[in-house]
Amino acid sequence: MDFTAKPTILVVDDTPDNLSLMSGLLKDTYRVKLAINGEKALQLAQADSKPDLILLDIMMPGLSGYDVCQILKADPATRDIPIIFLTSMADVENESMGFSLGAVDYIAKPFNQTVVKARIRVHIQLKRQSSLLENLVFIDALTEIPNRRALDQAFRQEWVRAV
Repeated sequence: MDFTAKPTILVVDDTPDNLSLMSGLLKDTYRVKLAINGEKALQLAQADSKPDLILLDIMMPGLSGYDVCQILKADPATRDIPIIFLTSMADVENESMGFSLGAVDYIAKPFNQTVVKARIRVHIQLKRQSSLLENLVFIDALTEIPNRRALDQAFRQEWVRAV
């Protein structure tokens, strides 16, 4: 995660009006990527430039938000991307399902823009702090070079690749 760049948020919704509303709400603070369906969301989430957070609708044609969440959480390259469900399905069963699949938050439509921005800010901050701590675990504080944990991790990765 680049700590100097604007965080990137992927907004996934099958309604163009909702995409435009969220884009307008977030574009001043974040880089915003938009996806109109689950397939496009997976493509953008699994690209080299991964989003820092995903806002995901549940009800979409083709892959549902639940399907997208399951696929992303099963992939080691995308499992740590926080997902917030932003949906009109406001019942307890759907909310519980979202959390059980790995979502970090669940926001029901219609939503309060101030609350949405605050929740996004909190989850971006948590993601950045988590990434920073993960980076610090592998760097020696005195020499600022990779430490033994970094060597062990690189060795495991290269061993798997070699096999």
